[in-house]
Amino acid sequence: MRRLILGVVVACVVAASAASVAPAKNGNGVMCVLHARLTATSETTGSTSTAKGHTQIKVRANGTIEFKTHILNKNGETFVAGHIHLAPVGVAGSIVVPLFASPGTTARHIRQSGVATPNAGTTGAALCTNPSAYYVNYHTTAFTGGAIRGQLH
Repeated sequence: MRRLILGVVVACVVAASAASVAPAKNGNGVMCVLHARLTATSETTGSTSTAKGHTQIKVRANGTIEFKTHILNKNGETFVAGHIHLAPVGVAGSIVVPLFASPGTTARHIRQSGVATPNAGTTGAALCTNPSAYYVNYHTTAFTGGAIRGQLH
């Protein structure tokens, strides 16, 4: 019985260590995955937008920044841009990564994804190192300074 238990423990240890060293399928392993819940109450612009959303930012080991955003736009607001900005909660900051630009959309369910190119001086590693120093916001024709916003975490 002891040998059986010992054999099972050894098999589990070998299986766990083999799984932990498996390479990423595409060679572009993930450095970090960040999220932001997008609401008007988080905006600094006085937005009364009724839209709500979520953005996922995935930074690959090679520095590539991928994003997926879903916005529920129940009142058909015209969304015209989206960005990652550098600033803490409650403060407006400069754009460091453009995510989306016109033409605008009034779709009820806005789904966007793609690869974003950071502005000079910003890297994916910087986002991973201090995500709470950055926020995502989306702009509408009614709230050109920002309609919905969320701090990265």
